[in-house]
Amino acid sequence: MDGKDKENKEVGNPEKIELKWWEKKQGISLYQKKNQAKVEKQKKEKRELKQQLDELKKQEKDAQAKKKEKKELSRAKTKHNPPLVRSIDSLYNIDSVPKDAQEVIADFMEIVSSTHPLNSRQRALLPKHIRMLSHYLTDERTDRWLGYMNETTSLSAYVHYYLWWNLVRLTRLFSNLPKNFLNLGEGEICLDIGSGPLTVPIALFLARPELRNVRLTWYCMDISSQALQFGMDIFLSIAARLKCEAWEIVRVKGEFGDRIKQSAAFVTCANMFNEANENTDMPPEYTAKKFAEKLLAYTDKANPSTKFLIIEPGVPKSGRFISLLRDAFIRKDFVPLSPCTHCAECPMNGEDKSKGGKWCNYVFTTEDAPKTLLKLSDQSNLTKERAVLSFVALARAGEEKSDAEKKDSLHKEEFLSFRIASDPIRLPGNRTGYYACSAIGLLLAVTEKPLHSGESYSVRMPKYQMRTDWKSGAFILNLD
Repeated sequence: MDGKDKENKEVGNPEKIELKWWEKKQGISLYQKKNQAKVEKQKKEKRELKQQLDELKKQEKDAQAKKKEKKELSRAKTKHNPPLVRSIDSLYNIDSVPKDAQEVIADFMEIVSSTHPLNSRQRALLPKHIRMLSHYLTDERTDRWLGYMNETTSLSAYVHYYLWWNLVRLTRLFSNLPKNFLNLGEGEICLDIGSGPLTVPIALFLARPELRNVRLTWYCMDISSQALQFGMDIFLSIAARLKCEAWEIVRVKGEFGDRIKQSAAFVTCANMFNEANENTDMPPEYTAKKFAEKLLAYTDKANPSTKFLIIEPGVPKSGRFISLLRDAFIRKDFVPLSPCTHCAECPMNGEDKSKGGKWCNYVFTTEDAPKTLLKLSDQSNLTKERAVLSFVALARAGEEKSDAEKKDSLHKEEFLSFRIASDPIRLPGNRTGYYACSAIGLLLAVTEKPLHSGESYSVRMPKYQMRTDWKSGAFILNLD
């Protein structure tokens, strides 16, 4: 069979078809076989034609999709204006922490040993005691008595671990708070409630060198006189190391609500309300309002410079409480200066569970923490890779409120400020999203650039209708 005959046979050419012997035996006629071959050829041609048409349609569809994508991208670039205008600040910039403060924190174990040395047995048992205290503070909270830091072993474990970690967190935060918030004047009265081993005053002394030579009086209140004395010894040792005169410390053995002799212009408390809230069955809205009133009772209503700094663990319950406390103070004519970039309703109040219940908290990684502290954490089976907290810094209304209102008005007209308050969220298209707090509500900032928790930015206010995220209800803000 030559090549042409073979080709004709393969395509089923009816003119070249012959009956096989077994087909003749079966009674099949030549006409039937030719007709069948003709039908099969027509079917094959139809299939080939359909495949060609489908391929053309697919190519046309792909071309239209690319054209549409290119058009939308071009429209987006002109629509969003230049979106990313500038970086405003960061809550956790390590470069803002003074070098001498970093050195003190790195050598904190030595400083504690100089005031309260441990023998070899106590040092060997320290990781075990830290681990026991951790379980005591978390797993067994319902059985804990409030004066746990009056017990020597617990207090030592707390100072060597929790105080150390709190100094790492708070010095990083205090070094990056707005200058107009920490512009404390000569002779001002400060109050730290639930002070423990003077955590807040020590952290502030380390973080703000400009305040070290300002004559301040601190009332440090706690139900544990042992913790106050322990902290006093450490504070004096740190001040001597930094060659500065220590602030005047007035130790007050008492609990939240007990009176002090003078009205305070600056009131702080760290990790206190999470314990206070455990002892009440009232709803958080009620307790936030009552606690705000008790805090205000420590101040002079006529003092326009009154400020509050409330810091709590970065967990949902504490984040919810901080948001409610913020609202209570705004109703008392205070304005939030940090971390809020606005005075509007808090969009991360942890209330709407249907949309994930986003709560306000800020995180930084611990690779810059002292190696000795990281090792102690590992030995205690409490490895810590992230430090997190929720807080609010508030100032009495006055010039600050006017400035804040002007700032909000400006942002509504031209710019929008927001602060990143989440880990990165992987999105389709090799892009990343970050939940952020803003005056217009919760944002989902989408970008290809890496952003970090606690960073704030200002963007030109979009002139178009912003889409919303189906999962969280957040406005989607494209930054690229």
